[in-house]
Amino acid sequence: MDTIVGVSLCTNMLLAVTLKKQKQQWYVSDTASETVHDTANSAEQIAQFVKSICKGGAKVFLLVPQSYYQIVQTEKPALEHEELLQSLPWTLKELVTLPPENIIADYIDYPIQQAGQPAQISVFAADKNLLTPLVNALNTQELQLQKITVKETAIADMTANDNYARMVIYQEPGQEPSLMIIREQQLLLNRRLRGFALLESSSDEITINNLSDSLGLEIQRSMDFYESQLKQPPIKEVLFHSSFPTEQIITRLNQFQSVPIKVFKPVMDLAEVVEPKFYVALASAYFPLLEQA
Repeated sequence: MDTIVGVSLCTNMLLAVTLKKQKQQWYVSDTASETVHDTANSAEQIAQFVKSICKGGAKVFLLVPQSYYQIVQTEKPALEHEELLQSLPWTLKELVTLPPENIIADYIDYPIQQAGQPAQISVFAADKNLLTPLVNALNTQELQLQKITVKETAIADMTANDNYARMVIYQEPGQEPSLMIIREQQLLLNRRLRGFALLESSSDEITINNLSDSLGLEIQRSMDFYESQLKQPPIKEVLFHSSFPTEQIITRLNQFQSVPIKVFKPVMDLAEVVEPKFYVALASAYFPLLEQA
C-alpha cells in the first residue's frame, strides 16, 4: 500500500500527515487538522477524518494524547519479553490509577543503570476501554491500523542520535508541556509540567514573564536531578516547541540559563515541508518506513 497516514490525537484537535510513494520515494502529499467535537467519543470522527484525507486505502499510525496513558518506572522482572508483557498489568496495579483487567502496557528499557541497582524499565500503561474503539474504527477493510504509540517516543526519535543529552520541552494543542531529557534517541527523564497550559494562549508580557520564570525553575530542577542525582554529564541544550510563537519565552529564559535554549527542530527528512504543529504526526508515519528499509 502506497499511502500512509500519521495521526496525532491531541486533547482537542486532530493533526494528520499523509505520505505517498512515487518512483520509490515517499513525499508529503497532504496535511490536515480538525477540532475534536466530542473528546469522550472521538473514534468515529478520527476514522472519518483519516478517510477524508487519504481518499482510499491507507496504513494508519496513531499517536494518542497524554490523557490516554500513564508512564511509570519500575524494576525489570527477570522474565522473557512475552512473559514480562503479560505480567505488566499486575506489576502496575499499585503504581497506576487503572484497574489491572483494563491495562494494556508496553515498556522500554531505562538507559541509565546504576551500579549495584536492579535494571529498570519505563512502562506505558493505557486503558483498553479507551483504545478499543480506536482500534475498531481504524482497522477496517479500507484503513489498516499499524501501530498505536505515545508522543514521548516519537519526539525522542526526532532528536539527534549522538552522545549529547538534550532537554526537550514539547507542547501540543490543548495539552500540558512534557519535559524530556533525551540522549541517543533514548528517553532518560520524562515529566509532565502541570499548570503550564497557559503557555499556549498567553501573550501579555507579565504573564509570559511569570510563566517563563516558573518554567526556568522546572528546567533547573530537572537539570539538577539529572546531573547530580543520576550523575550524568551536563545537558548540551534545551529545545522548546509549542503551538504558539515561543520566541518571547526563549528570550526570557536565555537571560537566566547557562545552557542555550533554542527552538526545537526535528532531525527528520520531510520535516521542512510541514508546519511545526505536524511534527509528531509526521514522525509517527515516517520512522516506521526507516525500520522497513
